[in-house]
Amino acid sequence: MLRVVVHTPDVVGERMAGPGIRAWHFADELSKHFDVALVARLEGKPPARVPFPLLARGSDEARRALHDADVLLGQPARGFRRLRKTQRIVYDLFDPVLLELREMYGRSPSLRQRVHLAAEKSRLKTALKEGDLLLVAAPKQRELYKRKNIIEVSFGAEAADNREPRAESLILWGGGIWEWLDPKTAVEATVKLNRDGVPCRLLFLGRSRPNRSMIDRRREDRFDRLVASGDPFVQANDEWVPYRERLSWLHRAKIAIMLHRPTAEAEYSIRTRLFDAIAAAVPVITTEEGFAAELVRAEGLGVVVPPGDVDAVTEAMRKLLLDDAFHARCVTNLARIRPRFAWDVVTRPLIDAIQRWKHDD
Repeated sequence: MLRVVVHTPDVVGERMAGPGIRAWHFADELSKHFDVALVARLEGKPPARVPFPLLARGSDEARRALHDADVLLGQPARGFRRLRKTQRIVYDLFDPVLLELREMYGRSPSLRQRVHLAAEKSRLKTALKEGDLLLVAAPKQRELYKRKNIIEVSFGAEAADNREPRAESLILWGGGIWEWLDPKTAVEATVKLNRDGVPCRLLFLGRSRPNRSMIDRRREDRFDRLVASGDPFVQANDEWVPYRERLSWLHRAKIAIMLHRPTAEAEYSIRTRLFDAIAAAVPVITTEEGFAAELVRAEGLGVVVPPGDVDAVTEAMRKLLLDDAFHARCVTNLARIRPRFAWDVVTRPLIDAIQRWKHDD
């Protein structure tokens, strides 16, 4: 049986962000067809029953698995490379890391930040040169890399029945608060809507990432001040919500909101938390540009707003909170498209590609 190792530099465990979630589900779907192991930074209990070996990044077991694998699959990252000439290697480029870092470090990066940028550029260059197969998550992302050996593997959405009553006034921000995102506009719109006489509450699902190595105290201090500026209408959970609990929170919400600033990152991003909103059938407010905005507009999943426009976000919130017929149409459309993004559907091109290699060998 073909041996496949999925590798991620991110956390896999009780709490997970986008890269860890994607690696977990890749390993789960691939394990139905191949001999699979998952190498990751492990923190806490796994999110579910583990049908494959779960190996700690940097451990002897992980190193052996990476060396012995027939196929390696992961993001360009330190320690992830082809170890034998006969190995096939798949680079997952779903996350536009360089565009994110440019926003994070600004126009005058420090020496350490410049070194990090150079390292990431080198890893991407190696991936584009040496990858047997490259994965992107949206058609627009193909433009970044311009290679023939690219296939599209979207992020996935789990099937989940809604057993929670909707909180009529709850607006949920489900992801992080990175520099390229725009939580400030969401807070200001929430405060404005309450002052206009429409009661609602904005909840940030978690203030700290599960990957402790990526926590920035200055960012968290800014976030605390931002939440305080919206008091009492804005709240935040102290910790990143456990992966298995996140859909329960979404099921209670009336709206899922994900706003970003007008940057190059926005144009090529996919917004992984969009797929939680699809799974829980929660109508979406999102900013123009990028995969999320295109899908929300094309499929009628919510409202797309201009960047940084507090009035437009306020009106989008008002419409989804008060216009029951419009809200219901969005919920119906979300449920309609959910099967298209099931993990076993979106990973099918990847499974087919690896199976072709097995027959070729």
